[in-house]
Formats: sequence, structure tokens, C-alpha cells
Amino acid sequence: MHTKPSKNGKQRQAGVALITGLIFLVMLTLIALAAMQSTTLEERMAGNSRSRDAAFQGAEAAVRAAEAILEKPSLPPFNGSTVGYYALLDNGASADYWKSTHNWAAQSVAYSGALAGVKEARFVIEALPPGYGGSGGDDSLTFKALSGGEVFRITTRGIGADGTSSVILQTTFRRNV
Repeated sequence: MHTKPSKNGKQRQAGVALITGLIFLVMLTLIALAAMQSTTLEERMAGNSRSRDAAFQGAEAAVRAAEAILEKPSLPPFNGSTVGYYALLDNGASADYWKSTHNWAAQSVAYSGALAGVKEARFVIEALPPGYGGSGGDDSLTFKALSGGEVFRITTRGIGADGTSSVILQTTFRRNV
């Protein structure tokens, strides 16, 4: 007597192979999603870094423009009558003042050059009194009194093209008269 082989073994194996294949597909999908999420995050980080670098370049260009003005033989009055040119500001050494209080749109000079990736670059020049040594505080600009010449504090702000990153720079400039 001849018996037919049972199909139960093959059917069970086919079912296990299907489940194993589905598990592998789910695992590959999760790995692909994690890789996409990581790539997206890295792309955003690179964009933010590029915007901050452009903002820094804008602020640095504004510093150079202010220095060029201070190197001219005649200067505008530093009494507030000309926008962006002031005598010593009470909070001029405070980083918080420049970040949140100062009205950059109305009380500063716009950098006139064109810079790729820079939305805006502006500067303010303060004439410091003779013998001025700065003011105290954690975020203050302090320096020893310089002999000879006039001393000015230049504060600049650059904003990246996306408008989300800004850089504020502050430096002093001694003008020999």
C-alpha cells in the first residue's frame, strides 16, 4: 500500500517563512526611518550653522565699515543727533541691552554692502570719554584707559538670511588724531 505524503510540514514551513520575512521587513523599515530622521536633523543643523556663520560675517563686515568711518578725517557728532553715533550709552557694555533693549531698526546704521546669506548688518558707534575704563558686570566690556587719541566702542549685529540667527559683536577702536 502506497500512502501520500502529508502537506502539513510544508504548509507550516511556508507560514514561518512568511512571518520571518514580515519581521525582517518591519526591522528594515524602522532602520530606514531612523536613518531618514537622523539625516533630516543633520541637514537642519548644517543649515543653522551656515546661517550663524553668515550672521557672523555680516556683523564682522559692519565692524569694518564702522572702523572705516572712524578713520576718516572728520566725524559726525556723537550726541544722538545722527542716528547710530552716540556718546557713552548707559547700558552699552551690557550684552542684554544689545540683545533685547536696543532698537536696532531705528537707532543704528545699516551696512551698505551686499553680503550673500545675510539679511541685515547694522552698527552703532559710541564715543567714550577720556580715561573711561568700562563698567562692571558679568557681561561687561572692560578695558584699561588708553593714552592718546580718542576711543570708541563699536557694536554690530548681523542677522542670517533665514532671520533666525543673529550675532552681536563689540570692539573698541582707538583713533589717533
